[in-house]
Amino acid sequence: MKTKLLYTLSISILFIINVAGQGYNKSYRLLSSGDLTVDKNFYLITVIEKTPEVKTIVSNNATLKSLLQKKVEVLKAHVTDTCSHPVSLLSDFFWKQDTATLAKELQMVYAANKKAFDKIIDGHLRPSGYYQRFVGLSNEVLLAKAWNQCFYGMDYIINQFGLGKKMRYPHIDSASYVVTSRSYRIMLKDLVASLNESSKSFDVFYKPSLAVAMQLMQANDRDEPARLEPLEKGINKAAYEQIQKTDWKKYKYAVIVLPGAGPELHIPIGHEGKLHCDAAARSYLAGDAPFIIPTGGYCYPFKTIYNEAVEMKKYLMEKYNIPASAIIAEPQARHTTTNIRNSVRLMIRYGIPVDMPSLFVTSMSQTKYSAAGSFDTRNIRELGYTPYTRKKQLSNHVIEFYPVMECLHMDPYDPLDP
Repeated sequence: MKTKLLYTLSISILFIINVAGQGYNKSYRLLSSGDLTVDKNFYLITVIEKTPEVKTIVSNNATLKSLLQKKVEVLKAHVTDTCSHPVSLLSDFFWKQDTATLAKELQMVYAANKKAFDKIIDGHLRPSGYYQRFVGLSNEVLLAKAWNQCFYGMDYIINQFGLGKKMRYPHIDSASYVVTSRSYRIMLKDLVASLNESSKSFDVFYKPSLAVAMQLMQANDRDEPARLEPLEKGINKAAYEQIQKTDWKKYKYAVIVLPGAGPELHIPIGHEGKLHCDAAARSYLAGDAPFIIPTGGYCYPFKTIYNEAVEMKKYLMEKYNIPASAIIAEPQARHTTTNIRNSVRLMIRYGIPVDMPSLFVTSMSQTKYSAAGSFDTRNIRELGYTPYTRKKQLSNHVIEFYPVMECLHMDPYDPLDP
């Protein structure tokens, strides 16, 4: 009992430190570049773009300016040269070959302008929650890791949607084009020429590669991170307002997380998805928690027009008469790992208590899979942490868990759901 009490106290203290100190601050308002896909994948860049002092420092650095010029010249050269294959057109926009030079230069830039960079780190990067996994690190190291995520993320997008490489989840996240086709090569050549036309506006070293990456996502119609946003003013408006009026003392659990199950056919919701909803509805109607969070994006089949969370919300409302004010849709998760992570993100940002346990309710097969130690291992491998603590299977359909603050951390290792 004493050990359990100490553990609970340590979790509470950690939560207080994260909220009030180095990490997430609920009163912080995220900056916007006008492109939510960029903001979610590369928030450091958004902050720099919105901070004239820091942007000027980075723009005026001689080494970084030289790097910018080289990439702009590549764009210009590709307009008239005979290069047409993806590798020849895109390889110069990867950051991997410049990693050592960049790391050294950016470290020196920080050291020479510590006050200006510390201001954006302490004023934006830390309280945003987007770098929550790094909050225990010094500002210098946190900034270096944030830069590294940007560079890795752009490379990942170019590999996945430019070169057609089979990345983490090719079954649902592949390029829309056959990248060896003539039509794709023509499109890519036109894309580079179009970027060259706007290259005069590239005033910071990261702009050419970022523009290439974003254009490739646009060419493949992959705007999933921005769809249906802002959620709290649209699909979640009624539930968001209800959260503020909820008496949490009446409930044992904060929310019921309901993972999706995308059908193989082009239909709104399949039988497996309905089974998931039925299990969650039973739990909700029994009074276990005041809210259900159906979670799942535009996943199955490939390039589907149906969103798992949206369709499950409709099903719960139509079959069980559960009000919209009790259903918080999370329409971006693409995998079981991010079903939980993204649901916790909404819980934290919407003000749902994270010191209460929550429920993960699904089919028997998915419960068995998610309760196993191998699922923890998968989370650590893909996310770097488990998006829950004190996981405990209660039945064939229910797992109890507590949220963790690290879920706020955004990274571009899965650009469609960073």
